[in-house]
Amino acid sequence: MDDVQWRLQACARRWGLEDPRRLDGGCVADVFAVSRIGGGEVVLKLVKPPGQARAEAGALAAWAGTRAAVRLIETDFALGALLLERMRPGTPLQEGSDDEAVEVAADLLTRLHRATPEALSFPTLAEAYPSLEAQALDDVAFERRVRDEPERGDAGLVRIGAARAAAMALCASADRLVLLHGDFVDKNILRARDGYAVVDPSPQVGDPHSDVGFFAAYHRPASAILQRAEAIAERMGLDGHRARRWAAVWTVHQSCQAWREDQRSLDAVLAGDDFEKLLAGP
Repeated sequence: MDDVQWRLQACARRWGLEDPRRLDGGCVADVFAVSRIGGGEVVLKLVKPPGQARAEAGALAAWAGTRAAVRLIETDFALGALLLERMRPGTPLQEGSDDEAVEVAADLLTRLHRATPEALSFPTLAEAYPSLEAQALDDVAFERRVRDEPERGDAGLVRIGAARAAAMALCASADRLVLLHGDFVDKNILRARDGYAVVDPSPQVGDPHSDVGFFAAYHRPASAILQRAEAIAERMGLDGHRARRWAAVWTVHQSCQAWREDQRSLDAVLAGDDFEKLLAGP
């Protein structure tokens, strides 16, 4: 029996779960829809590595009163297990209407950022940034190898140092710190019965503009990244220029990750003068 099956069975015994069906969970978790004996469907998330479950649970607990995040039901940190509500219909935020995306992102981030980060211990964004950069560099090496495209992601790779300098300057100059989602992207924004809510946080404490820029860089089309960041910031009462600078930083990471179908468009946008100025200037 492998580790996942052992953990799954242990959770089933502990919480009275049955009929597990695997869901899409990405690379950091094994996720299952499960039924509770006696009725009701929930989601079981087995985090990899298990120790990271504590941070995710802490963020979800901090956001419990916001109605902007999936509800945490039970935890078992020894197993790295989180029992979560099953969101219905659970479909991710779609590409298409940027107006809707801006409104949804601004509303959710406004509510998430009301949580007090001092209540729990999370890494700062400045502390987490080196590992995020390292992951982007690993990703570009992987994508180049499997696609046999040795120049893929070049637009991001040549700007990774400028992105790092800009990120550290933005972290140092932030006048407000919030509990960041840290992976605020379309696939982690799911429709519930009464609106949207977030799942799968990678929580850090830092500049609220970072979450804005992160979303703007990920959401397509790439041609609207900077306008999208500024529009979200405006609706949140934040600084549009800082949001654009963070969007430029995370666009570098998106280019380096090199998995996107619109990679050429993304790289072309990143090579423009506006991004160069945002990465270089105050």
